[in-house]
Parts: sequence; structure tokens; C-alpha cells
Amino acid sequence: MKIQCLSRALVCFLGMYIGSAQAVEFDIFQSDYQPLNLAVLVDAEPENSSEQRLLQAIIEKDLESSQSFKALDSAAFLVSAEESMQGIVYDDWKLIGTDVLVATKLTEHDSLWYVDVSVYRPFQGERLAMRSYEIQKDGLRALAHQVSDLVYESALGIPGYFNTHIVYVKKVGDQSDLMYMDQDTFNLQTIGRNFTLLLSPDWSPDGRFIALNTYVGNRPRLELFDLNEGKRLPFGRFSGLNSTPEYSPDGRYIAAALSYTGNTEIHIYDLKTQTWKQFTDNPAIDTTPTWSPDGKWIAFTSNRSGSPQVYRQAVSGGKAQRVTFDSNYNTSPSWSPKGDRIALITRKKWEYALATVRVDGSDMRYLVTGNRVESPAWNPNGQMLLYSAEDHGVRQLYRIPSWGGHSESVTSPQNDASDPAWSKQ
Repeated sequence: MKIQCLSRALVCFLGMYIGSAQAVEFDIFQSDYQPLNLAVLVDAEPENSSEQRLLQAIIEKDLESSQSFKALDSAAFLVSAEESMQGIVYDDWKLIGTDVLVATKLTEHDSLWYVDVSVYRPFQGERLAMRSYEIQKDGLRALAHQVSDLVYESALGIPGYFNTHIVYVKKVGDQSDLMYMDQDTFNLQTIGRNFTLLLSPDWSPDGRFIALNTYVGNRPRLELFDLNEGKRLPFGRFSGLNSTPEYSPDGRYIAAALSYTGNTEIHIYDLKTQTWKQFTDNPAIDTTPTWSPDGKWIAFTSNRSGSPQVYRQAVSGGKAQRVTFDSNYNTSPSWSPKGDRIALITRKKWEYALATVRVDGSDMRYLVTGNRVESPAWNPNGQMLLYSAEDHGVRQLYRIPSWGGHSESVTSPQNDASDPAWSKQ
């Protein structure tokens, strides 16, 4: 624990961790949004019945996991998938309260799957979208995620995210592994093993590299992990702290906290020229940088006001502007891909919470409390957050809608999981 805190440049001013008590300090934000009732039909030949069930199950799970949809039980359907392919009768679906209907035809030919999809809004009597796909026989799961993306975007007007991926840190004894999985927790695999310590992974925008805070012996350094080749490429190994890297939205720069100048400041690394430039200059400790989606601002944690707070500063220069005021402990900012809010970890009287706030500091929303709540990370469309929290001495990853909902665990309680990062595409 001591090494980990030092590597984040937080222990110097955040103090020792104290377990959270019952949540009495935070007014948890809850949206009044009601999930859309979803009906998913998949028509297929009898010999493809297992693939039929798999395709339907993945689409339903994807969309329900967003907490924007609620899948209706197919036992309530008044017509079969085969009958519906002959023509949609909207009254059949309005009777059972269907807000969104997905009609899918699955066929097989020459080692390929062909899928035709139509998305309807029965109460409005309209078809929202129609699309055809083809994919190799081993790609049915990825295809199902594409269908989920189509349904999500056509019904909500927001891009889907169901073909995205997650990396996180798994603690294994005295060492750490870098883990990878699809957003629905399938395809779990270890992609980097036996790190002395591993913290703060961040995806490059093109999905090729992961920026990492690692240790060699007792010395922290920054590395790029090449997902294609499995190579580790150091780019920051100064004396003192090298921590909390984050890619700029265009992928050219990485902001990180370095202390080789004698004080912990935010610096920016130019991947093209392989040079560093100091960004902040203040006697306080500045750490955990995060970029605005337009690349014009960096938010970070600083104790320049006497307690850890979130600030933002224009990349072009100028004075840092304080963002948070609601408590004397606000850390680990993560800027929403939409640009309108910043997620963070906050504390009141030793109770911890994941929250979001507008970039001008207004409208603080507390989403969830927990023991040792850490490391907020956005999904690509800004509708979902990952974070880690401790349960019975083991950290797990959870996700929760950024607009208010309930949290769901996404990792096993048998493994210590932390520091999640969601791919940007």
C-alpha cells in the first residue's frame, strides 16, 4: 500500500486511507429515467438454434447492461420470430408494452453468417433503422455487439459502445498482471504478467498502446505497452515520481505527473518528438491529469488551496481554475468524452463516493459510495463509468450509469482488480 500511494504522488497530501462508514453524508443522485421495454426477435433455421439463442442473449444482455433498456420475456410475445419476418403488426407489440422491437434474421452460407436487422418503435408506428451484416463463423459475438450498437443509437440517438474493451490491474501476490476483456466481461485474458507494480493504465485513441505507470525494482517509470507485439517501451524514467499517464484525444501527447524538478508537476510528453514539456508550475503537488475531449484543457488534482481539489488549466497557458468546492477532498479527475462533466472521487468525514461535476464546478452529483472507491473511467459515449471499490478486503471493478442508476460488479470477487481503463473506440 505504501509503494502504491507514493507512486500516485497522493500520499504526500491526501493522508492515509481510512475505511468508509455507512453512507450518510452523500445525497445519491438518481435519475427518473425509465428503461425502454425491449423485444428481441431472432429468426433462424432449426439447425442454427444454438446460434439463434446466443445472438438474442448477447443483444439483450448488452442493452440491459446499459440500464437504458429492459428486455421483455419472450414468453409474452404474441407472435413468433418467423411470423414477424412476414410483416410487423405494431398492435401485437403495443399490447405487451414494447417500446423498441428488434427483428433479426440469421442465415448461414459458405462459412459466413448473414444477419438482417430492423429496429422499430411500435407506439410511434415507425421503423428506426434497417441494416445487413456478414461475418465469419467465429465472429457471431462481435456481430451481436454491432447489432446492439445499432439498436442503442437508433433508439437513443447516442453511439453504442458494445464492441469496446477494458483493461485493468489484477494483483497476484506481490506482483501485478495487466488484464484485458470485452466490455461484457467475455474474452478475459492476461496480456502482461509479473509487473513489480502496475498502475493507471490508459488506452491510446487508436487502441494500439496502453500507457502504464510501472516499477522496475523500487523505481517508478512510465511505459507504453504494445498490444500488437506485447513489447514494453519506456518513455518516462526520471528520478522521483513518474505517474498517472493519460493520452491526449488526438493521440500525439501524454500528460503525466513527474517530480524530477524537485516538485510534483504535470508534464506533457510529445510522442512525435519524444520530448517533455512542463505544464504546471506551482509549489503545491499537482497530479492525475486528464484531458478535455477537444484537447484544449487539462484537469488535475492539486493541494494548492490547502486540500486536494480538482483544477483545470488551458493547454495554451494561463492560470489554473479551481473546479471543486463541495468538500475538502476531491481527487482522481476523469473528463467525460462528452466534455460536459468530470468524474472524480470525493470524501466527506471519511466517507468516499464516486461523483461527477460540471466543468465550471456546479451540479455535483454523487453516484455511489463504497469502501476504498477509486479510479473512475468513462466509457466512450459518456453514459457509463467504471470504478474500483473494496469488498471484504478485495477490490472489484464496478460500473454505473453516469446519469444515475445502480452499480454492477464486472470482475470476480476471487480476484483483486483495480485501475480500470475503457477503450476509446
